[in-house]
Amino acid sequence: MSGENFLLEEETSFKRFYRLSSWWVENRTLLKRIVLIGVVVIEATMLLWASWHLLNAFAIRHGAERLSVASMVAIGQQDLHQYTLANAAVDLEVDRVQVFSIGDGRYDLYTTLENPNDDWWARFTYTFEVEGVEVETKEGFVLPGETKPLVAFAYESEVPFSSGRILIDDVSWQRVDRHMVGDYAVWETDRLNLSVSDAQFVTTEDVQETIGTSRFTIENQTAFSYYDVGLFIVLKRGNAVVGVNRTVLPSFDSGESLDVRVNWFGTLPDVTQVEVIPEIDLFDLSGYKALEGETPLDTRTRVF
Repeated sequence: MSGENFLLEEETSFKRFYRLSSWWVENRTLLKRIVLIGVVVIEATMLLWASWHLLNAFAIRHGAERLSVASMVAIGQQDLHQYTLANAAVDLEVDRVQVFSIGDGRYDLYTTLENPNDDWWARFTYTFEVEGVEVETKEGFVLPGETKPLVAFAYESEVPFSSGRILIDDVSWQRVDRHMVGDYAVWETDRLNLSVSDAQFVTTEDVQETIGTSRFTIENQTAFSYYDVGLFIVLKRGNAVVGVNRTVLPSFDSGESLDVRVNWFGTLPDVTQVEVIPEIDLFDLSGYKALEGETPLDTRTRVF
């Protein structure tokens, strides 16, 4: 019985295969024709659809399309303008000019300049003006968020004066490249970590005059060595500024500690506090000392 069942199953399978094969042979031509007609219909539909949209865009609705494109361009320009204004640098802020008499018809002019922008720094020129007369024009820079002194020393005038003004010109704004420096506040701290200690002002009686001396210790706690580090020495009585001076360290190496003395001549004010303000153009590569065997490109990569 089992053998007969096996023969029946095999015969049934063969009959099914035979019927499918016969159907395919009989209908193969018809199936090919149906597929070909379907492809032709699809391509014709796509061609008609594309032709209609081209005709509609370039003939029927050409004027409306041009108006729509012009409107989008105008709106885009307006948005770009608004974005530019919203992210533009805010103007520098200048304090009033103070005048300090240092004797013999000579005067120091002092003010502070503030950059309220956190991601813009600037180079500029400045000129102090006294009674319509311009003092020597100088170049300056200001870092993002920095408040720094601007000074004209020992201006001579036969006529005493107590006020002046300052002109800021040729301001060239530069945006901080975040891809280059990352978090600017951290980047700046890593390069301006100059520690000042034991700052004081003392007077010494000489045979002919009294000499004032400001002295302090400054240590370079950064990983960078510098050329020509400027130091403003600001004398205060309480919170009021009563005198200002400036000196330059020709070289200041990483980890180096220096005892600095700056003499003051002429009229000496009463002083209760000495403030030392470093001045380093962090974006000027020439101010950094290169390491031994280091190329300018290596220095730039290390600094920025």
